[in-house]
Amino acid sequence: MRELLQSKIRIALPAMLAIQSFGTMCSFAAAVVAVQAAADLGVKATSIGIYMAVLYVVGMLTGLGAGSFLARFGVIRICQAALLAAAMGLWLAGAIPIWWMALSSAALIGLAMGPLNPASSRILARHAPERWQPLVFSLKQTGTPMGGMLAGLLLPPLMALYDWRIAIVAITVLPLLTLFGVQVIRNDLDDDRDPSYPISLAGVADSLRVIVRSKPLLTLAAAGYFYTFTQMAILAFIVIYLEEANDLSTEFAGGIFAIIHGSAIPARIAWGAVAGRFLRSWVLLGLIGIMMSASIVAMSFFSPAWPFWLTALIAVMLGASTNGVLGLLLSEFSRLAPPGKVGEVVGGGQFFLFFGIVSGPPVFGAMIEFGGGYTNAFYLIAAASFAAGVYLLLTARRGRVR
Repeated sequence: MRELLQSKIRIALPAMLAIQSFGTMCSFAAAVVAVQAAADLGVKATSIGIYMAVLYVVGMLTGLGAGSFLARFGVIRICQAALLAAAMGLWLAGAIPIWWMALSSAALIGLAMGPLNPASSRILARHAPERWQPLVFSLKQTGTPMGGMLAGLLLPPLMALYDWRIAIVAITVLPLLTLFGVQVIRNDLDDDRDPSYPISLAGVADSLRVIVRSKPLLTLAAAGYFYTFTQMAILAFIVIYLEEANDLSTEFAGGIFAIIHGSAIPARIAWGAVAGRFLRSWVLLGLIGIMMSASIVAMSFFSPAWPFWLTALIAVMLGASTNGVLGLLLSEFSRLAPPGKVGEVVGGGQFFLFFGIVSGPPVFGAMIEFGGGYTNAFYLIAAASFAAGVYLLLTARRGRVR
């Protein structure tokens, strides 16, 4: 632990955690305000699937090309630009509440989300000793559920006091304060930037090529796809499921949304502490996939008559599994990356992870509308996460992971 605290990780990790938290908060805002916003926009609340798809398609593409921008401008500068884009996306949605402007808002927030994981992976892999990387990456990734928890806690009371438009604009104060705050550490953490580094689209192809040419990386990317597919299907629709399908209040649904995200924070830390010391990350990822499947099946039996503690317990299981896995995935991508290619590998791996995020909400929404309702949709994503978990365990047992 002393070697960790004596490195630049003591500065880089809190900075990346704050950036991840407030950037992710902006991306999850739509899931919390979906029911109220849909009425003003003249669309169904299940259209949140299209919004999230646009957001993460843009994120997929910007993440692929992030490597050269990070090398030229530095991690902190790119993260500052990302936070500004996220804030502008929420301002746009709040100022002009029409459906096509909402999609423009999603594109701006997607522009912000794409570079965040390659940026943080580049700086954390550079400064964290390898044996500490699963824990460091998992700590940083607690920013994702932290951002979702903030959205679930802050937006419902702001909507009750004002409306959804003022609420989403108000929370942009947090990313903007972070944007200016990290400027004081920019010179220290962006000391590896190369102003002459060429910006090239060739890096996009390189990021994908390095994934598909490596069997362990491709296996990890495939499993990660199903995990993020499942994760975003749950996160995008859980509030709508509780409000529209079960006639529960926005405050109750927002609270469950916050519990799912909040429980992922200690879970990610625990997974990171266990991985690499007591259990191989690959095996742990397989077990988490099975836990993910079980918790989704449990939620499929939900009834408004349930006691709150039971609903909260399943929400904790959902958070620890569906929302607790990304730090381990990013750590494994970084570990398996060729020397000097961490940013490219994480950008390429993120393409597959974001593809799961993109396809999860619309497929889940289509299943609800045309496939027999929420129960069948829950079973579909439970089966996907179970299959991915079992496959990881089988590949680990056969010794295919180096």
